[in-house]
Amino acid sequence: MRKPFTTLLYLLVIFFLIYWPYYMNLYEKGQMQDKKHEEEEFRGIITFWDFPHPSIEDPGGFEFIKRKIEVFQYKYPGVVIDFEPLSYENGYKKLINSSKEGSLPDILPVGADFYFISNGYLSPITKYIDEELKKQYKEGVIDALKYKGNIYGMPLGMYTNVLFLNVDMFYEKEIKLPENGEWNYEEFMDSMIKLTYSEGKQDKKFFYGLGISLTPDNYNLWGFLLLDGARVFDEEKYSFFGPQAVSGVEKVLDLFNKYKVVNPVSLEGDREKLWQDFITTKNTAVLVEESYKIAQLKNLQSKGKLFEFDVAMYPEGESGIPLTLSPKIYAYGIKKEKNEKKLEMEYKFIKFLTEDQQKAIELGYVPVKKDKIIEDDKMKVIELATKYTNAIPQIEGWGKINNTVISKIKEGIKNNKNAFDITEEIKNSVNQLVQQK
Repeated sequence: MRKPFTTLLYLLVIFFLIYWPYYMNLYEKGQMQDKKHEEEEFRGIITFWDFPHPSIEDPGGFEFIKRKIEVFQYKYPGVVIDFEPLSYENGYKKLINSSKEGSLPDILPVGADFYFISNGYLSPITKYIDEELKKQYKEGVIDALKYKGNIYGMPLGMYTNVLFLNVDMFYEKEIKLPENGEWNYEEFMDSMIKLTYSEGKQDKKFFYGLGISLTPDNYNLWGFLLLDGARVFDEEKYSFFGPQAVSGVEKVLDLFNKYKVVNPVSLEGDREKLWQDFITTKNTAVLVEESYKIAQLKNLQSKGKLFEFDVAMYPEGESGIPLTLSPKIYAYGIKKEKNEKKLEMEYKFIKFLTEDQQKAIELGYVPVKKDKIIEDDKMKVIELATKYTNAIPQIEGWGKINNTVISKIKEGIKNNKNAFDITEEIKNSVNQLVQQK
């Protein structure tokens, strides 16, 4: 009985001695390939700038980024993400100046920002994004980040400009809130007039229906300017002129000069003070702001430091829809990079930053992927508002055009000019900008 067993044992030993070197060779080759692959990946410093993203769990707004950096660096040893925070006050200006000085960071927030894309500051990442990945995103999201056939950013979320409402002030004046965030121009104006009043005789305290910052590089005005069907651009050409544009400008003038329902701070260029007038001083019933600020409001409310608030879209005028204009997509782009290994690692990082869509909702953004459903009622209003929002036009020098519109209207309000003259001044100034290119 032992002889067959002994024979089998001998055969196993012989088999082991013959094939062991072969398997060891395969193993060593595999190890060498893995090691070679590791060595091929980029190691070094990647610079990254970003704005704050406040939420209930992170009122400062940078823990989200710091945590992402920490996890990514652990996943890719040898990669160091050198992060520098940007401020709301001057962050965009800092990015613009850095682009002109040749000192942009490797990774930057670009949104659907035509300035950085059209001026050749960014690297296309088209080769990394296959058709399967594109299908995961909602309609128009990837297209907003494309220019001349190439993709230049990974989207975190969508946003627009909306109206935040102090519900307590509405109830105090027995004013009905806009149902599902929708109201027409007449309802809106009636509410603003009732919400604008003063209290006291000697030390009067003034309350205002609306706060709307007229600072450069923002899009607060457009929801009012487009009320009656005006168009900002047509076939990539500036087209904000004609009767509908004049009507939109006139409605803005009425808010400030005829009905005087706007907080005067709106003209001072102090966006932070206007924000504080809404949340702290509580002398402004409705504030026009970027929709992701909802995360900050929710944070204050969770700590018992804020009134009950609601969200509404722009009022509907002759156009019949609450149309507005905004960069719309918050995304990350990569500075022009010749080192392919570094570019690939930078892509991995921005993909990692943007893949958690539940986190995007917590940060106040509408998710960009199809499979993420919004359950919060206020966020549903914002999601609907994004559908009525046009992305900024891919027109060269659009930033200067937008700021010209803001400055001319601001000047017209202060000097009591009429809507037609202001619209013509805007048109002539824009024509000069176009001719200078």
